[in-house]
Amino acid sequence: MTLSQMAEQVQQLVKAETAVVAIAEDAGNTIVYAAAVGKHAPFIQGKRSQTSTSGLCGAVLESGQAALVCNPQTDVRIRQDLAEQLGITTALAVPVKHNGALVGALMVLNRLDGTEFTQTEEQALMDYAETVAAAGLDC
Repeated sequence: MTLSQMAEQVQQLVKAETAVVAIAEDAGNTIVYAAAVGKHAPFIQGKRSQTSTSGLCGAVLESGQAALVCNPQTDVRIRQDLAEQLGITTALAVPVKHNGALVGALMVLNRLDGTEFTQTEEQALMDYAETVAAAGLDC
């Protein structure tokens, strides 16, 4: 499975406007948005940044924990400039681990129906990340 196919499956799984596969590089200090599909894909795909300043995916890579955001205007894990520019109203990111090591994150932005992501989508995305890792996909 390619990273783009993974992003497509993630987008369909949680009915997201945009889905992103982010890869950790440089011992986790750099994040690369390796694949993206949906509304904001052209803006996101291929970008690189320091993990510490990359917003939600960076927060997930630093903590190793999922991050569910229902109010991006007040959530410090979201880059406020991008949230405003892209019109992000809800977001969710989960870590991807391979052989016990944190190798990346899956992130979704905005639900297609305009509602917020919930713990149901968080669990579905976590389960998907585990399935991908169990299949031996080394991001």
